[in-house]
Amino acid sequence: MTTRYEYKAVPAPEKGLRRRGLRGAARLAAAFEEVLAAEAVDGWEYLRTDLVPVLEKPGPLSRPRQVTRAVMVFRRLLPAAPVPEEAAGGAGRAEPALFTAPRLAPGAGPGSRPEPTLTLRRGESED
Repeated sequence: MTTRYEYKAVPAPEKGLRRRGLRGAARLAAAFEEVLAAEAVDGWEYLRTDLVPVLEKPGPLSRPRQVTRAVMVFRRLLPAAPVPEEAAGGAGRAEPALFTAPRLAPGAGPGSRPEPTLTLRRGESED
């Protein structure tokens, strides 16, 4: 059985908190602690902080420029999926895929791009 997680990215604080007795880097650390505590309430575990290049356009007449933004990444365990009754008896039975690999028609060239095929499980509907 594999462990499955869901992930969430949150913009990292750019300014420190103004608190009595805090100066310099301690202000920024307090802002990070606040984000960490707020996400932990909902079960999110801090994973890492990544720097992401972003194109920003500061004004309507200015050109876009590339800036780097910090993003905090969190994860939490996904709830265990219930085992279907019919699969409980069939050990080693693979679950059908939601997406099957597209196949090229016979004689199709390397530039051909087929449409993907969607396979739905029993009881699901296409939205």
